Amino acid sequence: MNIAVYISGHGFGHLAQMAPVLNRLHRIRPDISFLLRCALPEQEMRSRLHFPFEREASPVDVGVVQKNAVEEDRHASIKLMRAWIEQMDAQIDKEIALLRAFNPALILSDISPLAFPVAKALGIPGIGLATLDWHSIYSYWLDADDPIITTLASAYAQCDLLLTPPMAMHMPVFATQQQIPLIFTQANSVANPVATDTRKKALVLFGGCGNPPYHLHALQEMHEWLFLVPDMEQDPSTNLPGNVQPVRFASDLRPVDLMPHVDVVLCKPGYGILSECWTTETPIAWVERPDFPEFPMLKEWLDNAFPACGMSRADFQQGHWQVALDAARIHPTPFPEYEDGAIKAADIILSYGS
Repeated sequence: MNIAVYISGHGFGHLAQMAPVLNRLHRIRPDISFLLRCALPEQEMRSRLHFPFEREASPVDVGVVQKNAVEEDRHASIKLMRAWIEQMDAQIDKEIALLRAFNPALILSDISPLAFPVAKALGIPGIGLATLDWHSIYSYWLDADDPIITTLASAYAQCDLLLTPPMAMHMPVFATQQQIPLIFTQANSVANPVATDTRKKALVLFGGCGNPPYHLHALQEMHEWLFLVPDMEQDPSTNLPGNVQPVRFASDLRPVDLMPHVDVVLCKPGYGILSECWTTETPIAWVERPDFPEFPMLKEWLDNAFPACGMSRADFQQGHWQVALDAARIHPTPFPEYEDGAIKAADIILSYGS
């Protein structure tokens, strides 16, 4: 059995949703061959996917242009999306030719709009898995009759079934939807790299869209906290505050593996990080993302369902993190219970491929 999988390259959240489902499918049916259509870095994909796969790495969507992880460029996003949809028919033709050679039994997408017209052309099921889609995002920015909106609506309307985990946006363009439990990356047991440090610990995570700027040396005023910071651009041996420790992630140490060993995760609101904090029961200090249409829905979850506290982008940039960190750490709200949505999703997907 062959399955083609389209995964958005906009950040790591789409891969974080799809990977547990693909891993579950492989465990149930080791004979499945996967073709992944995804432009994310190979290392990131290999660290999350525990089986061999073919890959074609050209982009499968535009997503949104990020100035950094918490700031979107609306004008550049619309310009790029407009150019992309003008070539969409030609892209669909290329995908059809590619997949005819692979001969898939079905197509999965999170949440490239190319996948569903291709599935229809090939006469096979097209299944979506997502907590957001680009039609819903751009509908906040453009009129309903804009060519971007009408083109995306037409593509997504060809989806046979959309699977939606918790924290999903309202996505009315999909006619048939089914809610599933939480999809998450399971933390592996690793040696605590900061076990001997008695300070409170915060893991600073902003995913795959670039760290937003902040006043690094302001962090030294929070001497009771140790900050674990990945992907630092400067030489980590040079001029770092004493309470900032660079972290290098690899296949044997992923962000989710470190979460059980810290007091708070400081992050932007996004599905991947929030689901991992949920399952590791790690409090969340979050930075507002007011320009992104998904933010109000995620903020509602953070305000009402999680031990969490937010801060403005200005406070984050100036290094004024203390209030949010301390409030998140002692917040009385427990994390909700959860079930493994990857099990449910895999069963549904296999029922379409049989």
